[in-house]
Amino acid sequence: MFPRKNRKPLGQPQPESESEQYPVIRVSLGGHPSADNTHEISVLDINTAGMGIACSVALSVGQMVFFTNDQPEWNLPKLGIVMWTFQNNDGFRAGIKFA
Repeated sequence: MFPRKNRKPLGQPQPESESEQYPVIRVSLGGHPSADNTHEISVLDINTAGMGIACSVALSVGQMVFFTNDQPEWNLPKLGIVMWTFQNNDGFRAGIKFA
């Protein structure tokens, strides 16, 4: 699991100058990566079972997410499945279970 940088106590707003930085990876939402279906996602947390992410595209429960091979920091599986998702002010959040 990756701790959040510049972590503040819950309930306290965070100034813009101290915005959190999360690792960004690329995923494919339609099988083989291409310019049309490859997107960047921010990894909010990760463990052996899956990851929590933030992204700018809507995902649906049960949707398959294909991890691209260019992730040097992690040995990710080839496939994940969206287990939950919701929209917030900054885009979308989702939980992905490694398959």
